[in-house]
Formats: sequence, structure tokens, C-alpha cells
Amino acid sequence: MTPADRLVLAAIAECIRKIRTYVRRAGDGWIGDDMAVDAIAKRLEEIGELAKRLTPATIARMPAVDWRGVKGMRGILAHDYGHIQVAVIESVVLEDLDALQLGVTTLLDVSTDEI
Repeated sequence: MTPADRLVLAAIAECIRKIRTYVRRAGDGWIGDDMAVDAIAKRLEEIGELAKRLTPATIARMPAVDWRGVKGMRGILAHDYGHIQVAVIESVVLEDLDALQLGVTTLLDVSTDEI
């Protein structure tokens, strides 16, 4: 993995950490909290933008992550945010974030051993 990939993965991990913090602070009803939803959407958009910077070799090391979906979500959030359904953001947070976090943190941990 390149040093640039390592920085991107670390930034993605930080975005995930922030999303989890926003959800925790807003509580179980976070999907009804416009400020929490906006903050989470911004971080999901940032993750998608960061994902574009990863090399194909690094992406290939995380086959369980739907990188096409990650990048696609960025496009939707950036260009069609006014029409995004909160249920889509909720689904990403509840169903997809764990796999992304696992892939990123596992690769960062493994790559630390490679240094």
C-alpha cells in the first residue's frame, strides 16, 4: 500500500468514527434529527471523495467493501442531496458502515506490520 493510500484510509476511518459519534450523540432517533443527518451525510460524501483517491491495488485488498457504492453515494449526496431519502442514509449507516470500517481498519493494521 502506498503512503498516500494509508493517509486516505486513515481519513476514511476518522470519518467513520465521526459518523458513529454523531449517531451516538443524537441517540436512537437520529434519523429525525436534521443536524445529525446532515453531518452524517457530509461524512459519507467525504468518504466517497476519499475513496476516489485509493489505488486499485489497495481497493482490491478489500473485496468485501462495495467501493462502487461508496463512490456512487458521494455523487448522489453531492449532486442530488435535496432529494435524498433519510432511509438511504440510515441504511448505509446501519448496513454498510461496519463492512467498510472492518476493511479499512484491518488493512491499516496489516499494513502497519509491513512497514
